[in-house]
Amino acid sequence: MKFITLFIAGLLFLNIITFSHDKSEFWDEYFEPDSLAALSNEYPTIELDYGMGIPRFKNDYIDKNFTDISVAELKLGFTKKRVDLYNQFAMSYKFTYFLIGTITSDWTSEDKIGDNLNSNVWRLGLGMSRGYGYNISEGTYFVLFNSGNIFWSKVEFKDKDAATSITKDILKTYDNGNFRFCQSYESGFKFQMFYPLSIGASYEKIIVYPRLMTWYWLGSQILTGIGQSTIEYFTHKVAKASPGAGSIVHFILINAYNYGAYELRKKYMNWPYQTASPLMYDNWKVGLTFAF
Repeated sequence: MKFITLFIAGLLFLNIITFSHDKSEFWDEYFEPDSLAALSNEYPTIELDYGMGIPRFKNDYIDKNFTDISVAELKLGFTKKRVDLYNQFAMSYKFTYFLIGTITSDWTSEDKIGDNLNSNVWRLGLGMSRGYGYNISEGTYFVLFNSGNIFWSKVEFKDKDAATSITKDILKTYDNGNFRFCQSYESGFKFQMFYPLSIGASYEKIIVYPRLMTWYWLGSQILTGIGQSTIEYFTHKVAKASPGAGSIVHFILINAYNYGAYELRKKYMNWPYQTASPLMYDNWKVGLTFAF
């Protein structure tokens, strides 16, 4: 029953981010016929990412520090690139994918661990990246993107028995053998130097929910989704009016909004509803992408 609830919640969230990210394409297709003069291509894509990160709770929620972690993940999906035939310098970008990865402190050197808490997380889920960029030449482009991800994770804390009873109880909420529902936003860039290889870097902020409170979560997503859809629509209009500035304006506004929304959820996981504080990860990654 819990798995079915999580699955339905995941589909709802994917629909929310899909609607938000594709709203501009809806307006293009049905209200602006001139925008149909565009060239679209879709590419099977493999992306490999590696990086580092920091687990954290809200300040003073537990009395121990976490060991810094390493991040490794694989994304498999399809990239869609759309170039305006009237201005071939401007392009839009979308990458829809399945992801599997690990977040672990096992790869951290022993001298950096000390008496900190060690953690391991396996994750499996879905995501979508969306952005605008610059089609520099045939096979060469630069894009700024933002992503929304949902996934299920299995969390393990090592040496938690050495913590105080309060901290131990909090950690056991996550490390009890069950899968946890998670979501994240990601922002970054990709630069394709030549076909099919591109390099990139990104920042990711993850929320690991101690439990899924479906209606509170859904209400929170709808509220933030309305704001995100409004920004997406506005920045799409900017991109059409000024292709050179559009990708930068979109990147700054949408990621500032997402960052603020996730910061508000540090205290209440389903902000604005007064719910528990979640476990969060801040990750920095570099990656290689092969779009065939």
